[in-house]
Amino acid sequence: MGLVIKDVNESNWREIIALSVSKEQEAFIETNGQSLLEAAYDVSLQWRPLALYDDGQLVGFSMVGAKQGKSMWLDRLMIDAQFQGKNYGSLFIPLLIDFMKEQYKIERIYLSVHEENERIIPYYQRFGFVDSQEYDPENGELVMYLDL
Repeated sequence: MGLVIKDVNESNWREIIALSVSKEQEAFIETNGQSLLEAAYDVSLQWRPLALYDDGQLVGFSMVGAKQGKSMWLDRLMIDAQFQGKNYGSLFIPLLIDFMKEQYKIERIYLSVHEENERIIPYYQRFGFVDSQEYDPENGELVMYLDL
């Protein structure tokens, strides 16, 4: 079975909410509960919450949306604290990029990062994301993008 991306639905949303990042990372990402509320109520951006599984075991969460033309946001990506350090982020990023390309026919993916999280910018650069030199007016985070 391997790595699988599934929609969050009535059968798995409680498990999604139970996932959490490590204490050191809590300031850098919203909780999954907050993300699911955003997806439910911020409907104009058509957020799509996604569950990340490895051989049937839920290991993480992502949320994509805010599609405009040929661009879209990879707005959330988290791996549960107990599964961190096992390369899941690096394995799921290419899968999420392919998922977004196939499902939405896009040419650019945006994401935003906290600059205080010093390891995250070079991490995303490994996958081809580029520093846009711009900041998200909603949250003050640095915007990065990937041209597909």
